[in-house]
Amino acid sequence: MDRRQRWAAIIALVLAVAMALSAIGAYAGHLLSRGDAGTVDPGQQVDPEAMREYCLERIASDEKYIEEHGPKVGVLSELCECYRLLLQMERSAEEADEAAVAEYESDLKRYSRDLVELEPDKPQYRLDLLKLYRETGEDDDTIAGEIKALRKVLRKKADPGTSLELIRFMKSSEQPEKIINDEIARLKDHFKGLTAEEKMTGIDRYYYAVLLGDHLEKRAAALEQLDLILETESPEGELYKAAEYYREVLQEEEEETE
Repeated sequence: MDRRQRWAAIIALVLAVAMALSAIGAYAGHLLSRGDAGTVDPGQQVDPEAMREYCLERIASDEKYIEEHGPKVGVLSELCECYRLLLQMERSAEEADEAAVAEYESDLKRYSRDLVELEPDKPQYRLDLLKLYRETGEDDDTIAGEIKALRKVLRKKADPGTSLELIRFMKSSEQPEKIINDEIARLKDHFKGLTAEEKMTGIDRYYYAVLLGDHLEKRAAALEQLDLILETESPEGELYKAAEYYREVLQEEEEETE
């Protein structure tokens, strides 16, 4: 597993709880339990066609709501989640319908932009739009402009998880080294401030560990943060599992370099 794959697995673990409460999690739960008196077999698989049908039903309902009442954040968020699911399913099909992919991409862009317009200071919405722009081949100037807008939002209100994803995005898309380093330095200063004020939470420590381990090459300091999480968090919690996994990753990297 290379560094990029490890990063994806690490982020996935941290987001597991949030995903369970998201629209995607709700769809999966609905489809798995439908017709089964609410009992879900953990090993049961979601039927892609049932998922597609459900997404299309939600899209029709949400678009009708917007037509009658105007755009709302919750409705736009659900529309974006539905279109992301449809895109994922269509792209993973053996023979993707290119016309459907183009239509889903267009609609997802439109609703993602509407969401950013309604909540311009919500960093996650801007990050989602930025990722979508790269996926759909938007020009460099458009991507650079969205990076600039997102960084401005993050300077107003810290969001370490989004900052880490932005740093990873900028590295993978080969953005100027200066803005990558500036973002890393800004996030480092944020964590130093939290530490000085004794306001570090468990999730803060995890994000700080990722910054230290993946972007500052300070594995020992990252391991210290992870150990603090493992000492204080419940072993059943997703944060504990994420910290445990990342600690194993760092320890493996240490062994490889010895």
